[in-house]
Amino acid sequence: MKRSTLILTLALALVGSATSVGFLQAAPKVVANAQTVAPNGRQLTKLGLTGAQLEQKHDGIWAVSLKGKALGYVINSTPFAANVQGYRGPVPVLVYVDNSGKCKKVYALPNNETPSFFDKAVTVQNQFKGKAAKKAATMSVDAVSGATFSSKALAANVKAALDAYSKYVK
Repeated sequence: MKRSTLILTLALALVGSATSVGFLQAAPKVVANAQTVAPNGRQLTKLGLTGAQLEQKHDGIWAVSLKGKALGYVINSTPFAANVQGYRGPVPVLVYVDNSGKCKKVYALPNNETPSFFDKAVTVQNQFKGKAAKKAATMSVDAVSGATFSSKALAANVKAALDAYSKYVK
């Protein structure tokens, strides 16, 4: 009896210490359950929505307004692109779609891609700017040479977010 109690105590101590130093946690840059966390002020500023208010409409989708005026929606790709992977894991994005249904801006969320390659890949985001969400969700996007995995994953995340917008908002 004492031996089993000792083993259990040691096992619990190991699990506790591993958790406290991060051994059992997800990759450090990726936010767990990012789809349920509303975009923060810094992220809204990156989307051109400084000071905007959010109202969650669906898991991963928020209506955006500023001083009572509806501006559009912000969509987090995380719940809609769960199987999409870059070279080193997920590459979630926030997509801002205005009231006219056009993709205004895309902002890449924290990820584990190699920064030098990812910096090249983010140029793929510009291919969506100004496009109608429904059309952009199905358009063909060119991958960036030298950052193929990252750029394809970014494009797939943006498309998934825009598809979710079409499905749950419009």
